[in-house]
This record gives sequence, structure tokens and C-alpha cells, in this order.
Amino acid sequence: MKKHARSLGASEILELIFVYLAEVSSLRDYDAILEVLAKMGRALTSADRCSIWIVDEERRKLWTKVAHGVDKIEVSCDSGIVGDAVRTGSREIIDDVYLDERFNREIDKQTGYKTKSMMVIPMYDYDENIIGAFQVINHRGESERFDSRDMERLTLASTYAAETLVSAQLAQEIEETQKEVVFTMGSIGESRSKETGNHVKRVAEYSKVLALAYGLDAQEAELLKQASPMHDIGKIAIPDSILNKPGRFDENERHIMNTHAELGYNMIKNSERPLLKAASIVAYEHHEKWDGSGYPRGLSGEDIHIYGRITALADVFDALGSDRVYKKAWSDARIFSLIKEERGKHFDPKLVDLFFANLHVIEEIRSTFKDIYIEKVDDLRTRHITILGAYGTKSKGYGTSAFLLNKKNVIDAGNLLEPLNIESIDIENVWVTHSHLDHIIDIAYILDNYFNLRKKSLNIIGLPETIKAIRENFLNDTIWPDFSKIKLTQSDAMAVNYTEVELGKEYAIGENESIRAFATDHTVASCGYVYTRDNSAVLITADTYSLDSLKEEVAKDAQIKTIVVECSFPNELVNLAEESKHLTSQLLFKQLDSLKNENFSLYINHIKPSFYKRIVDEVSENRGEWDAKILNDGQIIHF
Repeated sequence: MKKHARSLGASEILELIFVYLAEVSSLRDYDAILEVLAKMGRALTSADRCSIWIVDEERRKLWTKVAHGVDKIEVSCDSGIVGDAVRTGSREIIDDVYLDERFNREIDKQTGYKTKSMMVIPMYDYDENIIGAFQVINHRGESERFDSRDMERLTLASTYAAETLVSAQLAQEIEETQKEVVFTMGSIGESRSKETGNHVKRVAEYSKVLALAYGLDAQEAELLKQASPMHDIGKIAIPDSILNKPGRFDENERHIMNTHAELGYNMIKNSERPLLKAASIVAYEHHEKWDGSGYPRGLSGEDIHIYGRITALADVFDALGSDRVYKKAWSDARIFSLIKEERGKHFDPKLVDLFFANLHVIEEIRSTFKDIYIEKVDDLRTRHITILGAYGTKSKGYGTSAFLLNKKNVIDAGNLLEPLNIESIDIENVWVTHSHLDHIIDIAYILDNYFNLRKKSLNIIGLPETIKAIRENFLNDTIWPDFSKIKLTQSDAMAVNYTEVELGKEYAIGENESIRAFATDHTVASCGYVYTRDNSAVLITADTYSLDSLKEEVAKDAQIKTIVVECSFPNELVNLAEESKHLTSQLLFKQLDSLKNENFSLYINHIKPSFYKRIVDEVSENRGEWDAKILNDGQIIHF
């Protein structure tokens, strides 16, 4: 028969505590540790329920995922009886919580559970900081009340529990740090070879999908995902002259390049950490081939570790689909054909079958972590603009409207920070088309991130109504600081200056470069811009519904050879497009009927990412004789 907790002797109490702590020692999951500690608290006090509350200092919250019979609860740090104990450090026994005004009766109403008695004890870390609290509810003895003996037992338990939780949190932080270091090191290996920024992310995600499909359990699949970014870490030891060679390698260069697998393995093979052990396997074996023709050891079949076999397929698939210094990306059809051909040669046959069975998931990952290229123009004398942001709303991997004209001038500021980074300190003029957030948002962030490096004011140029809207509703000391009142640290200039643009006026912005604004049709005051350089011009409408002003501009300016126009919605949402004064492909090409398509290069932007495929297909169907091109982030337009 199970003993009542109060009948246990001191040695039995310690034995019970160590039984639970031994169980905890085998656990790595933080929530599972909390659950075992809660069971210990309940057993030691003969309570009906026990909760372990944890302090979240940053958010000023108390939370528990372990409250017997109750789902996750989160409350303010100063809320209720537990909050009071955490705030004051007091240990409390309450015989009838309904007589205590601090008790929140709503939880009982929600759960149907009747709370009667309660005991709460704070938990302390090594520096005597309160990190949480034990809470036990409803003693199961005859009196249904807790007493000083229960308090002593729970106090003893809380000491051991606090040490356990601190250690668990530290282990969790170490593990997260390891993951971050592994990913960062993997990214460094890729960046030295000028490969795509998201390559390691995609390979990691593909590897996890294939691992789960192959039958690895969730924990091992996650381990492979975290380790796979290190697959090419050995490349950091390969000379740049070889790593970034555009053409084919000679025999000696190929030999040197192939050493990266063994170099990467030797860098991390001696670690006892499971994550780095897995990473060393991936680095060593991801260039081995199923038929034994790979390197560095010529392993074959199942002699190649499953981590190496999985990463090999994930890496090749992504590499072939990405632009590299030595090649252009392959088409999907060509990639899929090669993978099928290499089934049983380069790749594990079972993995190839699983790859195609899970292709829909893999393609979704590729779309989520697609690359943003900022094409480099070697000849700065060429007429071009760079599309920093091409889409109609922010989404993962999609930037909103922004066009880089030259080093100092941009049209709109929907996406400046990510593509330009520190180069955004050189931007002096933002030519704003209108006041909607997706066209101005990164004004705030480039100022915030590089305020201390800027020497000149950021000049925001737009229609009077646009300037007024930004000053009153955005950079207004409520939504964001009013930078027009703040001096730069590097000069006496204010961080922001405002200039009202005059429609039709030509503004010089460089040698043989100018810009002028023209009115457009949108739900707020708006304008488009004509950027001219060396007797050739590109017209950008930004958001608009009517193209009448576009037609007027091209009729009077023979230098306009390139047009950038929006197409935000699919045809089925024509009513929404009309109400919000945007275009669908049918509305767009109907209005372009009167223009001679052979006279202009036509580019389409501002597509909403959620409708991307539909709109692209509809543009193709509705374009008629127009050779319409869809713009993407990082693209260069030559005009």
C-alpha cells in the first residue's frame, strides 16, 4: 500500500526525491523535466495537483505547461497568489483560497475544478534570484489542508528542482548556441564560395523531410537538419582562386577542391557533442556515391552513413537549381531527369523514390527559402536600375516596392535594409510615390540601423499630401521618432529632411541623370516617376488604376523606352482591384491596347505573393503581343 507523504521518514523522503531526479537526469526536453518535477512535488505533499511556474523576465510573465489537469497557462508576473509569492519571496499556505482576494476564480470556472487549499514556494537560482515557484493544490488528507511538514518537504524539493531547472536551461542554451554556431559556420563556408545565401537552409530542410520519410525518428531527423549546414565547412580552407574559378578545374585544382570533405571532417571529428559528431559525418560522406565512385573514401551502398546519403541528394538537388559562379541554374525538368538517371548510381535508390514522393513538400521549402539576388553590374556606365523590392506586400522572401537608381537615389523604400545593408548609408534621396506603408516602411529601419554612420540628411521627396501623411502618421514621435528634429551624430544635419516634389519638373540627380514626377491614379495622392539617363528613360507608375497619365508621358517623351507597371490582383478579384485602385492583367492590357508594344520594354511588378502563380499565368494569357516580363527582387533592368 502506498504511504501517505506525511508518514515518510527523512531517508525515505530523500530516496523519493532522488528517484525523481534520476528520472530527470535521463531527460533533455525541458517540458518533460518540468512534468517529472511536478510529479515529485505532488508525491511529496500528497497534493491532488502540482504546477511548476517559470518566470519570463523579458515579457514579465509567469507560465506553466505543467499544471495537472489544465492546459498551458500564462499570467502576469504580479498576478494572483503565485505572482505575489514570486514578487515578495514569501512561502504561503492557504486553507481556503476562496477567502483570499488574490485568487483568480476564473480558472476554476473554465476547468470545472474546485480549488480549496493551496501551498506556494518560490524557487531560487544560485544567485538567489527567484526563477519560478512550486504550487500544490488540494491536500488529499482528511483535513484537506497543507501544514508545516508539507512546507518542509516542498521546500526541500524546490531546492533540488531549482538546481535541475537552472542546469536544464543552461544545457538548452548551450544546445541552441551549438546550433547557431553550426549554422553560422556552414553559412561562412557557402559565402566564401559565393553560393546562395539560403542554400544551407534549404539543404537542412530537405534533409529533414527525407530523413523522416526514410524512417528516422523525429529527434534524429532534427539532428540531421541542424548538422547539415556544415556539409561544406571544409571549403573555408580552399583557396579563393580555386573556390571561385568560373571555368572548369584542371586535374590539380579538382584534387584540391575534393579535399574539402576530409578537411571539414578533420575540423570537427574530435567533438563529443552529438550535433558536431553528426556534422562531421555529413561533411565527410556527402560526396560519396551509392556505386562507390565518390570521394574521399570511395564508400558504396549502405556503407555510406544515412546522413551522408540524404545530404548528398539534398545538396545536389539544390546546387543544380541555383546560379553559381561557374554555371546557371538548371531547369526543374533537367534536374529531375538527372536524379532519376543517377538512381542506384550517385544516389540511394530508396531516397530517390522518397524524394519524388515528397516533391510537393520539397518545392514548398524551395519557395519559402528562395534566394534574393542583387545582380552586380560591372560597367557602371550602363543605363540600369536595380529592383530592390518587386512585390505588392511583405512576405517571407518577398520585398515590397523599391528601385535603386544610383548610389544616392531610390524610388520608394519598401525594401532597402536587407538588400543594401550598410550601403544604405549612402542613400540621400528617397523619391516616394505615395504614403502607403509598403512604399515607405524601410525609411524607419535604415535610419535606425545606420543613424550613427550617416553624415547627410535623408531627403524624403514626394507630393505635399504624401509628405504631410508621413510627418503626421509615421515619423511623428508616436509610430516612429520624428527624425526631422534629431541631429546626426556625424554632422550637424538633421537625420531627415522633407522636400515637396513638383509634377513635371526635371530634377538633376547625377551626371546626365534626371528624374521627374507625374500624377497617377490611386486611393491616396500618388505619383509615378520618369528616370532619364543618357537620353534614355524608364517610366515607373507605382500603384495605379488608370494608365492615362502613363500614355501622356510616353506620348510627349520619346526617350521613354522602358515601362514598369503594377499588376496586384488576379482577374477574379477585379472588384477588389477597382475599389483599391490597382490593376489586374485584363485591366492592364486593355489599357495598353493603344500603345505600340514594339516601342517599349514592359515590366510588371507589385504582384501580391499569395497570387503570384495565378497572376503570372494570367499575364501570359492576356498579354497579347506584349513581351511582358515579371520583376523579381534583385533584378537589373537595362534601358
